Amino acid sequence: MFADERRNSPLHNLRDVIGALQLPIIDVKGRAGDFADVHFDIMEPRTWVETARCILRFRQGRKILAPQYRETIEAEQQLLAHTFVSGRSITGMRYPLAPTAVCYPGFFSAEKTIPIAESLVKRGYLRKSFFDRVHECGSCSSRRLSVREECPSCRSADLQETALIHHFHCAALLAEQDFRQNTALICPKCSRQLRNYGKDYDRPGHVHRCNNCAALTSEPEVGFICLDCNAKIDADSAKRIDLFSYSITDAGADFLQTSDVPMIGGLPISLAQRLDQLRSDANMSSAVAEITYHAKSSIIALKGEPTFNRLRALFLENVQNHLAGAGSVHVSASADYLLIDYRESGSETDITALLLRCENILSDRLEASLRFISYPVSASQ
Repeated sequence: MFADERRNSPLHNLRDVIGALQLPIIDVKGRAGDFADVHFDIMEPRTWVETARCILRFRQGRKILAPQYRETIEAEQQLLAHTFVSGRSITGMRYPLAPTAVCYPGFFSAEKTIPIAESLVKRGYLRKSFFDRVHECGSCSSRRLSVREECPSCRSADLQETALIHHFHCAALLAEQDFRQNTALICPKCSRQLRNYGKDYDRPGHVHRCNNCAALTSEPEVGFICLDCNAKIDADSAKRIDLFSYSITDAGADFLQTSDVPMIGGLPISLAQRLDQLRSDANMSSAVAEITYHAKSSIIALKGEPTFNRLRALFLENVQNHLAGAGSVHVSASADYLLIDYRESGSETDITALLLRCENILSDRLEASLRFISYPVSASQ
């Protein structure tokens, strides 16, 4: 039960503190909101019924779970099981009290939830949907940024919108305050007084004038100030982060209810299912190989994670195209896997050479390496 009297304490990490996944959080003070699973008030009989229903829902969900997942200490299994038992999706919510600017009510903090959820997405147990796009400070990784218009010349935010005046006689086109002398308009270029709008001059539009360096611009730059470390960030250099919500898939629900399916660490669900199908094939000649990328860290450091992900996707597409019916590619969070038919694809040396050819056409080398983690019986004879 949640009965915290501290009105200003954050709630985004409530599950981090109390733990106890697969058990409901009951809010008895009315402060937890969406962070609790149900609100109970002794003065409102309606909440008695809602609380009882919530407890029963959790109890029924736990009964359906395979026994090994009810008390599991594995983070992935905990998150997946809690999603199933609670009946809640892992739904993102904007939350300015956390540096990540996002939280997932009812679950762990975003720092814990996102890596685990992304791993489960790779394995087919969760599906993700776009929630929001934010920008991140390069100095402290905070996403609590103040957006502002800035002068392109000096990056000051001290901009003032002003009207432009076009003097027909000498073609001067300047800000109004450059013409203004007391109540009169005097052209700073030819010193003539402007008297009649439409005859002596017109006003073609507005610009922003920088009070710091006097520069004029019709298109101010967008910049950010980090509210946590006060760093200044240009819009072009700010790291863009896509945030997602997550929901359990049919495969994830089936997995939690089946006691004889091991959660093989890191293996994609598509590969695990295919291997399960091949176990009944007496003539099976398939092998599983793991692909890792030694240049991953250096590419991300120099060019960013999106560049690495794009190179990785192109590389795997090339591999799949070359393998055709002789094998299949399966993607995981930390590595990729090949399920190869030895009768069609050739030797280990041939496959390694194939990977090298697929990598050579990329703009940057991934330094992909191959490691066989299982061999067919026929291949070893």
